[in-house]
Amino acid sequence: MRIWHQSFTDLTKFPRYRNTLEEHAAKVSAADMSIAIHGLIPGTYPPGIAPMEVNSHAGLRSLNARQVCEAALAAQKNGYDAFALGCFFDPGLQEARSLVDIPVLSLTESTMLTACSLGRRFALISLTSFQKMLTEELAAQYGLSSRLAGVVAMSPSVSLHDLEREGDAVQAIKAGFMQACSQALDLGAEIIIPGDGVLNAFLVRHRLLNLDGAPVMDALGVLFHHAAFFVRARRSECLDISRRLLYAQPTAAMLAHARDFYGALDRGESEFS
Repeated sequence: MRIWHQSFTDLTKFPRYRNTLEEHAAKVSAADMSIAIHGLIPGTYPPGIAPMEVNSHAGLRSLNARQVCEAALAAQKNGYDAFALGCFFDPGLQEARSLVDIPVLSLTESTMLTACSLGRRFALISLTSFQKMLTEELAAQYGLSSRLAGVVAMSPSVSLHDLEREGDAVQAIKAGFMQACSQALDLGAEIIIPGDGVLNAFLVRHRLLNLDGAPVMDALGVLFHHAAFFVRARRSECLDISRRLLYAQPTAAMLAHARDFYGALDRGESEFS
């Protein structure tokens, strides 16, 4: 099976993150899985400004989320079996699901639902206070607030550029993450989810995936396998996505009109980073 992983960053600007994604995907994949790593179109973000800083503004985030829909359409067109959205903001998730026939999975929803089968309550570690706020809102949207022990923002906050660095910066981030995890355990968490894809890649590189008996979930690995589960289940005719109400699909004529009007809904795979 072929899985398209879609980051919400421009991966040309985060080479260490891309390398970790590719290496980790190859490491955790089953023999029948092939995972292709993609990012947003090069140049999406202003030079020197971290993606989260841009995406903390709702208007700009919604513009970038359109690329998720374009990527999902490109994935289906190019024969991928599933689309895995690797961003904890879950941007464009509902919209993409309404446009394609292949399964569309996401980091926040997949990891929260999985955590519910592993422990009574879970917590997420975010990089910033804004990310904390949005994660809490998503938990409520997914009906999982009662299972959420809390979302702990790292202090001081961490930028995606910080997570690309080595040397002294690594130890400071490790210490901040461990402190946030301790706060999460005090809140009653039994499972800890790193609430950012780049943070998860950092933890994979530095092997920080267990704390006092509370597993620190490998969110990216869970996303890859969640996508693979849906592919296998659909092939076995065990399940399929609903096409009533929220995920009802547009007609071919509607989609063709949108492509003609907006001029940006028919991108090729090579356009993404």
